[in-house]
Amino acid sequence: MQILVVSDLHRRRSFFEKLLEKYPNISTVFFLGDGADDAAEVASFFPDKTVHIMSGNCDFFSKYPSSRYFTINGVKILATHGHTYGVKSSTEHIFSSAKREGVTLVLYGHTHIQKEEYRDGVYMICPGALDNYAEKPGYAIIDITEKGIVPNLLRL
Repeated sequence: MQILVVSDLHRRRSFFEKLLEKYPNISTVFFLGDGADDAAEVASFFPDKTVHIMSGNCDFFSKYPSSRYFTINGVKILATHGHTYGVKSSTEHIFSSAKREGVTLVLYGHTHIQKEEYRDGVYMICPGALDNYAEKPGYAIIDITEKGIVPNLLRL
């Protein structure tokens, strides 16, 4: 199964819409915050997709959680914006939380910088940002199969 992971729209809804159109066969999408209401509106145009929406530090008064656990194909996932874990400074807090909760895949945003890290059985993936402020807007496609996890960091 493939999942699409995006974060940090900051009002650049068209980028998100283009990605959902570009990958018609991917039905599970994670949006990791900062633009939650815009992401929800765009997602409403794609009823065939399941879009899991997290709120970020710029999603004031959001109805969406900032973090949530999921299980896909037996893989426990922590999806979060990341600001409550201090990911701009270090991934140590989010890593230790993942280990404590038995998480294999951490998806986080907030930093606007694409990053793939694997440590002690835990993948930690930041897809970058889809906004115009990013040097090149980024996202991730992650394959989750019985044989393992294969993350791919991509650019628009």
